[in-house]
Amino acid sequence: MLLPSQTVSPLLVPGPVIHKVKHHTWIDYYFTFLGLPSDPTYSYISCFHTADTLVADLQQFGDDHAIASVRRQLPIDSFHAPETALLLKNAAPGGVQARALSGVITTPLINQGRVIGHSFEDSDAHYCILGDIRPSNPNTSRGDQTLDVLQTIQNVLSSVGMDFRHVVRTWFYNDRILDWYAEFNAARSTFFQRHGIALMPASTGIGVANSAGAALVAKAIAVLPKSPGIAIRRVDSPLQNEASKYGSAFSRALEVADPAARVLYISGTASIEANGQTAHVGNASKQIEKTLEVVEAILARNAMSLSDTVRAIGYFRHSEHIPLWHDYCRARKMPPLPILLTECDICRDNLLFEIELDAARQV
Repeated sequence: MLLPSQTVSPLLVPGPVIHKVKHHTWIDYYFTFLGLPSDPTYSYISCFHTADTLVADLQQFGDDHAIASVRRQLPIDSFHAPETALLLKNAAPGGVQARALSGVITTPLINQGRVIGHSFEDSDAHYCILGDIRPSNPNTSRGDQTLDVLQTIQNVLSSVGMDFRHVVRTWFYNDRILDWYAEFNAARSTFFQRHGIALMPASTGIGVANSAGAALVAKAIAVLPKSPGIAIRRVDSPLQNEASKYGSAFSRALEVADPAARVLYISGTASIEANGQTAHVGNASKQIEKTLEVVEAILARNAMSLSDTVRAIGYFRHSEHIPLWHDYCRARKMPPLPILLTECDICRDNLLFEIELDAARQV
């Protein structure tokens, strides 16, 4: 049995939060747990995996101990869910996010003997959810590992009649991102040009190590419309220029709309001015305020608000700044958000905070 949505705010009290989005003939469930691993946490996740519901994606942020705890408590292999395990330092706050599907029949997607995703269809579109995508050889250059990961996404999608042009959302978790973010961007841009990627996906690029010991691991969502009922469009940021203006190949936000729901994917967003410069250098509180101003403007452009959020992650360069998030939310009397707060490196050394979120509204 699936658990109902919880009413406790994860902004203030760690706990499980479940949001659901009803599509034409199937349901998406988004699970967020902020806090240290515990047996009850994973029993909640286990409730997703029933005869008619599949855990399609599992992502965790934690230290070696936390990740080992998940693997002891959850039979990941029997879930056939890609497990993206991200290693945090200095006992930073971690947590778990998962996505589950009901009402669809899925096909596991295999790469090098591992399940890295699921493919499924309804009458409106063909979908793929991919996770824990690793380079085949972690001993090559970081640029080559980036191209390897991108090509793996392309190859797996090709096996089910799709390609990278159908990708609407990506996540890149780059170890030591500040050392090679320019190299990563150059490799991604090269790949996009080679494959004619015109509509760039929404994306997050964040600095965190992974359990595979690779330069990066990735996740992706792809959607191939089958009917006029599906619309995919870029949503501009009213307060920022497109990231491509300064060398990063991603869209600020993308919306996927079907006959039952509109889902908005907002990329990793930080305190950056329209001219591409960092705003409020050295002031974490002001960076949080600026970042949320940008995010709320994107949501408003799409006739949404923060109350439509179904999942989010807030990344802090320094974990001691996390209480500033709570202060900001209390002062603004913000609605409870299903958000995971953690410590990771951000793509600029003067950025102290970044947030990504998915929002949805039923049609």
